[in-house]
Amino acid sequence: MTETAITRRRIVLDCDTGLDDTLTLIFLSGRPDVELVAVGTVHGNVSAVQGALNSAAVLKTLGRTDVPVTVGARHPLAQPVQYSAKVHGSDGLGEIPIDREVRVRTDISAAEQLVRLARQHPGELEIIATGPLTNIALALMIEPELPNLIAGIAVMGGAVTVPGNNTPWAESNIKHDPEAASLVFSAGWRRCVLAGLDVTLTTWLRSADLAAIDALTTPAGRLAQQIIGKFSAYFSVTYGRQSCPIHDPTAAILLLHPEYGEYGRWSVQVELAPGLTRGATLADRRPFVANKPAPPHPPIEVATRLDLDRLLECFVAGIRAAGTAPAQQGQQGQQGQQMEKEVSGD
Repeated sequence: MTETAITRRRIVLDCDTGLDDTLTLIFLSGRPDVELVAVGTVHGNVSAVQGALNSAAVLKTLGRTDVPVTVGARHPLAQPVQYSAKVHGSDGLGEIPIDREVRVRTDISAAEQLVRLARQHPGELEIIATGPLTNIALALMIEPELPNLIAGIAVMGGAVTVPGNNTPWAESNIKHDPEAASLVFSAGWRRCVLAGLDVTLTTWLRSADLAAIDALTTPAGRLAQQIIGKFSAYFSVTYGRQSCPIHDPTAAILLLHPEYGEYGRWSVQVELAPGLTRGATLADRRPFVANKPAPPHPPIEVATRLDLDRLLECFVAGIRAAGTAPAQQGQQGQQGQQMEKEVSGD
């Protein structure tokens, strides 16, 4: 009997590698149906440079040095840069010990890398964005046809029906670059999924999930244990719970398994004016259709509810599988060798 070939989803991860971005990297590396084509980093949890070094260090731990990591936007489009050290630690990984003898790409920006890959593989790539959307916005400026070249994008960001976390109205990834988010949400993608705090704050790891991950002895499992421990320490203070939600991995899972969520198809606008509500994600959720004005831009899929059992089981399965298969060396891995270890700060 011939073994059925697995159709692999070609993913570009755009991230600001802190704690839950790391969990996303581990999860994706464990999926046999995912080809992680490239990683680009952006300012956010940490600087874009630090995020790139973190990503490369995590991938090295996972045995995935074939994946090129590229430094992206170091500043937002129209405001000063801010970081999230109080959540993710000074280095983004909670100061855990990790091999940092790594290299990252500086010969091309993350936005340029994304455009180049999209042009080379039209209709094949999907994007998971777990940080501020500056790189995606810059890529749209370089290539206005990007939404037609990309099969789909999933964004962790926003708070449409619930309070924010950076401010009472704004979620951190959006607040770190509202102008970029506005460009991305109005671009007219083939498919755009928004996994905001509306759903990600329901994804707290349960005791059984934590126990299953704690039982792992692989390098990926041990790394996940450390990351979850650091993340849970923050949430134990801020929320009083000895666990953590899996914000960023939720976006990845909903891209791969849309059936795990329920969605509102809404046109989402971002508040750009200075003041208390800057960075808020606003959707016209009125149910009537008569006399309702046309939306300012195409609707996107805003996740409103999750099948938590299936989603959390999927996450644990990905962590369990990570690092158990040899890396897929290929053209992207060879391309990723054109790197520089020494990169300048922000």
